[in-house]
Amino acid sequence: MVSRRALLALTLVFLGGPAAARAQAKAPAPEAAPASFEDLARRAEEARQAGRLDEAESLYERGLALRPRWAEGLWALGTIAYDRDLAAECRDAFRRLCDVEPAMAPAWGLRGLCEFRLRAFEPAHEHVEKALSLGMPPSETLGRVVLYHHALLLVREAKFDLAIAPLTSILQFQAATREVETACGLVILRRPTLPGEIPAPDRAFVQEAGGAYCALLGRHTDDAVRRFEALVAKRPRERHLHYALGLALAQRGSADSLDQYRREVELFPDEVLARVELGFGLVARGREVEAIAPAEEAVRLAPGLFATHLVLGRALAATGRLDRGIPELEAAAAMQPQIPAIHLALARAYAQAERKADADRENATFRALDSARRGPSSGSPPPPEAP
Repeated sequence: MVSRRALLALTLVFLGGPAAARAQAKAPAPEAAPASFEDLARRAEEARQAGRLDEAESLYERGLALRPRWAEGLWALGTIAYDRDLAAECRDAFRRLCDVEPAMAPAWGLRGLCEFRLRAFEPAHEHVEKALSLGMPPSETLGRVVLYHHALLLVREAKFDLAIAPLTSILQFQAATREVETACGLVILRRPTLPGEIPAPDRAFVQEAGGAYCALLGRHTDDAVRRFEALVAKRPRERHLHYALGLALAQRGSADSLDQYRREVELFPDEVLARVELGFGLVARGREVEAIAPAEEAVRLAPGLFATHLVLGRALAATGRLDRGIPELEAAAAMQPQIPAIHLALARAYAQAERKADADRENATFRALDSARRGPSSGSPPPPEAP
């Protein structure tokens, strides 16, 4: 939730006094504002500044009756309702503001947050994604709150891998809070639920696992390893913990990660993610022949997961079995065409097969996607393309 102080700061930035707010509005103003409207706007602002919110709300409503596209008034009504936990009124105000100012990211974000409170999850998901697409920087409090709720909505839909990115963005700008730790716990334990719906006996464990995973996402590798080792010692047969410890050890560069992935598979024969990571870990160490078996089993268990085809395709291509490896990589690219690494792997496989035109096409796709991912401010060079 956005704190009262943060919301007040946002309000002051947007409002900045009636004249400043009107100067920011993109909707055309009437040719001549009625004096009664100017008086209402002044009195509403004075009441809001003094904390007389009932009076301010009434005055803003009267002003909006005279000027329905008054962006300043809609913002003020929405933030007052948000601060008072009046979710329906908040949603309605920001819905109107989004119609008036369709490019205003904070309005879309707060609309989505209010819908989340109302458990209207489908529109909430749509509108927080709209806000993020318009630009909600994680360096600002509201941006991080929107990212957090986006992650929760993805978790609820069991889209755990997609929830990693917003949580990582949050952790680049702040330390992990209890709320963020719980969200991270739901991701690493693959539990498609909201924090308030976690059974009481599990809450402490989910947060503890989430604290370890937050450390991993924040690249505090030694802390992550220590925490996951402690969890594995306490719950050696808990699903996903050996896999998580493997991820932490892999971030450290330790080959011990492979043993943790194998242990996860031993405990849970239907486990896919540990097989995928085991395959990638073996490929990275030049043990591609060993990687084929876990990768093939991962594809059999989860044929709709792009990563299973990617790891199998890479292992097969590295062992010269291009007749099988290339179709696997093509399947991964068809499932997730926006991931640069897939196109790079495919370009290299095409180059091995002496399919120059195909390799050139995939290299071009890789460069375009990688450049977009890095953004204009990145000073780091891109990884090498296929020869």
